[in-house]
Amino acid sequence: MCGIAGAFAPSPVVDSVMRMTNALHHRGPDDVGLAELLTDEGHVTGTFGHRRLSILDLSTAGHQPMFSRDGRYCLTYNGEIYNYRELRAELERVGIGFQSSGDTEVLLAAWACYGRDALKKLRGMFALAIWDSLEKRGFLARDEFGIKPLYYAEQRGAVLFASEVRALLASEMVPRTLSEEALGSYLAAGSVSEPFTIIEGVRAIPPGCVLEVRCDGVCPRLETHRFAALFGGDPDDDATGDAAATLRGAMRDSVAHHLVSDVPLGLFLSGGLDSSSVVALACEVSDSTIDTFTVTFGESSYSEAGPAREVARRYATRHHEILLSARDLLNALPDVFAAMDQPSLDGLNTYVVSRAVRAHGIKVVLSGLGGDELFAGYPSFRRASSLASLWRLPAEFRRLGMVGAARFEDARFQKTSEVLGQKTPAFGAYLASRTLFGSEHIRALTGRLQPLAGDRARLIDNRDTTDLSLLQQVSFYEMTGYMRNTLLRDSDVFSMAHGLELRVPLVDREVARAALAAPDSRKLRRGSSKPLLVDAMGDLLPQSLLQRPKQGFTIPFQSWMKDELFEEVESVLASSQADLVGLARASVRAVWRDFQRGRPGINWSRPWALYTLMRWAHQNNVHPQSSGATLTQIR
Repeated sequence: MCGIAGAFAPSPVVDSVMRMTNALHHRGPDDVGLAELLTDEGHVTGTFGHRRLSILDLSTAGHQPMFSRDGRYCLTYNGEIYNYRELRAELERVGIGFQSSGDTEVLLAAWACYGRDALKKLRGMFALAIWDSLEKRGFLARDEFGIKPLYYAEQRGAVLFASEVRALLASEMVPRTLSEEALGSYLAAGSVSEPFTIIEGVRAIPPGCVLEVRCDGVCPRLETHRFAALFGGDPDDDATGDAAATLRGAMRDSVAHHLVSDVPLGLFLSGGLDSSSVVALACEVSDSTIDTFTVTFGESSYSEAGPAREVARRYATRHHEILLSARDLLNALPDVFAAMDQPSLDGLNTYVVSRAVRAHGIKVVLSGLGGDELFAGYPSFRRASSLASLWRLPAEFRRLGMVGAARFEDARFQKTSEVLGQKTPAFGAYLASRTLFGSEHIRALTGRLQPLAGDRARLIDNRDTTDLSLLQQVSFYEMTGYMRNTLLRDSDVFSMAHGLELRVPLVDREVARAALAAPDSRKLRRGSSKPLLVDAMGDLLPQSLLQRPKQGFTIPFQSWMKDELFEEVESVLASSQADLVGLARASVRAVWRDFQRGRPGINWSRPWALYTLMRWAHQNNVHPQSSGATLTQIR
């Protein structure tokens, strides 16, 4: 796990790449590398940088950027290839030798052997850059789920890339300008939806894609190719009896692959079905005693300490509880915003638990992230099932309901109106669960008559989902929307802020195939949470956990923001800092007042999202596109 940066450019950019690489020190404190990219004729055409967090093969043989033996290819890479041993054996059978024991050299050799097709063979999480000196081409690629981030920008005839948006800003070649598209996206969902980023002109490499950079002309030329698709195929109605067994086998195999490490390893244990299942399987396949970590709160209604302890006792793990109070969070906020790459409504829990895990000397941790998306754990799945009957009625009935609900100012009716206006019940259910501010509220906050371009951008592509079942559609929206743009991004950023590699064994190609192939009837059951997962894992988990209602992990913001966090949030939302991100002061203050008064439909998430956006912009000296003033000038 590492941080990567670089540039394909017709003129020297080594200083800019060095600044980007230094800005990623927290992602790789163990080693640093820089390499100039040359053509076969010896012309410099760019620079690669790398920060290393040593996980596999701790020796200098794993140093990056890494060149192939013939010097044709250069690789800088972030991630883990979990099937690298199988891939290495395949390459050895055709006569390829290796000098290291890690996955980096295997990845480079696979590219030299198979070219772009090597990406189809990889099972893991990765973001990589490869230079081919013979063909004068560069390649930027990212895993099919988007677990590892990779961003790029075209500036001054160069293509710059990095693991974090802030590293691109550190190049001093990318203007610190807020993207209007991203602003609309952030207000709609509480995080910026890919391919947008919060910075104008910076884009995310699409998951499952490789961006080819041709450097045989005056300026680099870009082409995008897809090498993997996340979804495909109908549920297998003929294999209902085997669905649970197939899923368990896939999960066990994935957890075993994710445990491969040459450094100490631990697991997040929230007390829910997903993380408890990962712990159970890890203890089943591992010969070592495992460390588990749980965040707890003084507020008993939010704490999952009890269920987590029960799982830890059953599997005799070394269990650690991390008590988080409002005062602890308040004191941590400066460091949190120093670590935050893009503004996000979520992620503070990952920052806190990652800090504690790294303090115990652990460099790798496994998480249960992804289970809700695959096993129908979110309310959006049941909503979609309920809404499906409405979509069987004539469209005119929905239109009348949409128009009627829009007449009310209550946020709940506004959301209902937008939900009824969608083409499918699956997308309507997803919006009902994930919409932060509706279109009307976004227009009020931004002072614009028309919606911002990105305020309905939820997915990296607009694929037609009609070939998927109802619950597959919801999984698609949750995985390519909320999971990718919030959960995975925050997990990466806030774990890597502490030099901790976070692995997600449920976000795995084989696990996803097994879960998505199961028919919808196995995923929803009255009075039961995640029945498919329970059928697969029930005998390994405490009975009390199986009967416990689902409780998502949530920090007690609702009460903390009216008490210990009040002055901090008030100092931002009641100030003139709304100007820094181009929002209307009066509308921002109205959101804060509505929360304080307990107005129906307004919870902590809206004011906290606005607070986070403003504070992040202040931290990173970012200003609106319409204003040339910097934050320093405004202050």
